[in-house]
Amino acid sequence: MRTLLRKHLESWAEKHRVSLKVMFPTLSFDSIASPDMSAGSDFFEGSDNHEDLETAGARIDAFQKKHPTALLANGYLQQRSFYDTPNYQLITPQGIEFRNVHLGTDFWVPARTPLHSPFDGEVVICSDIEKHKDYGPLLILKHSFANLQFYTLHGHLSKDSLTLSPEGKKVKQGEKIGYIGDETENGHWVPHLHFQVITDLMGNTFNFNGTAFRSELEVWKNICPDPAILFEEEF
Repeated sequence: MRTLLRKHLESWAEKHRVSLKVMFPTLSFDSIASPDMSAGSDFFEGSDNHEDLETAGARIDAFQKKHPTALLANGYLQQRSFYDTPNYQLITPQGIEFRNVHLGTDFWVPARTPLHSPFDGEVVICSDIEKHKDYGPLLILKHSFANLQFYTLHGHLSKDSLTLSPEGKKVKQGEKIGYIGDETENGHWVPHLHFQVITDLMGNTFNFNGTAFRSELEVWKNICPDPAILFEEEF
């Protein structure tokens, strides 16, 4: 069933892609650049657990300067070292497994960047996940088109985004729904948007996993397909 939902969404998306400029209309960019933040890369120069935000931010800024006209986007199905707190651990007879495979795309844009809805929708989850290295302020929108229904998750927002887009609010494509949060409110991250596509909320009403255990990845790829399918730009 979940495979069919994913394929149905992918088929619909082929005819209904939108530009990322719908989500980020205040930003100027003509391409997409994708820094490698996967486990084992040297992107953060020894600070790969992302706790030293000054170092992490400086590396992202340096990458942006090398690609001055690009929007930075990365992360789908990347296995990352960021997720190393107990919230991401599973103790098994074989040892500790980390839920560290990223199920969304990260857009590395400045704090207070306005965020707009990619499609008509309704806010079905509006919450503040205040745990360290979680989402902070989170919005999930439901999008319904004929016999298709799917969700988009927007994490690491500002707290006033929750006032702007309360649960139950109906929004139009291109309508402002929030702002990117800074490190004091976004779960302790360099400012960015975690954007995730979901075919089935599985009964969740407050939070939703943004990462998966590698041992469960085949299941999660159907629940959370590649966000790139929704957009005109290639990344």
